[in-house]
Amino acid sequence: MIISFNTQTQVYIQASFRALTDALLPSYHAQSNYESTTCISNRKVHEYIIYSLDHYLSIQQQLHNTVVPLSYPTAIMLDRAATQLVTAYQALPYPQSHFRGGGTFSCLSRRDRLRTLSALENLDIDLYALPSPFRNHAGLVKNVTDALNRFSMLGYYSEWPAYGSSRLCSPNERRLEFFPMNWQRAGYPGVSLGYRDFRGFLLRMNRSEGKYENES
Repeated sequence: MIISFNTQTQVYIQASFRALTDALLPSYHAQSNYESTTCISNRKVHEYIIYSLDHYLSIQQQLHNTVVPLSYPTAIMLDRAATQLVTAYQALPYPQSHFRGGGTFSCLSRRDRLRTLSALENLDIDLYALPSPFRNHAGLVKNVTDALNRFSMLGYYSEWPAYGSSRLCSPNERRLEFFPMNWQRAGYPGVSLGYRDFRGFLLRMNRSEGKYENES
């Protein structure tokens, strides 16, 4: 499925999810043991979230579950929720976004961005003010907010960055262009045709009684 947005909308979506990953993922100063915000951005984790929202989630439409591109409405949902917190004096926005082309959500501090996600997760917002298909749909709001957290972690800790120029292709067309950093950290030796692994217990059949017994 090919998702097409105009340039301005693409910039807006990218900015929104860069702001999201900047708040959720390790982003301490360079002298710490964690990677800097710039490094996180370079790993394109926000693109993994956008791709996942547009290709992996389905919603009920009439009698069928249909995959619907959700990156754009999700970005709007983040902004609407952030605006509600600002209006209620629960968050204070900066004069302009730290992420070019972003909305209210990307103008908040990291703490206030996390507070926005918490408000969505706990449904402490006006559901009628959200865009379609989230308007007055508490279950979808909670599910997608939870997915934002999971997709962020999957994009950061998986081999996603190592797919390089093929990362936005369909899964069967992706190719690893270098050894993933997190595989190295975890001591995973890489893809193999097979590894020795526990495959269960050997059994033997007692044919006279028709029962299985553990092999001693």
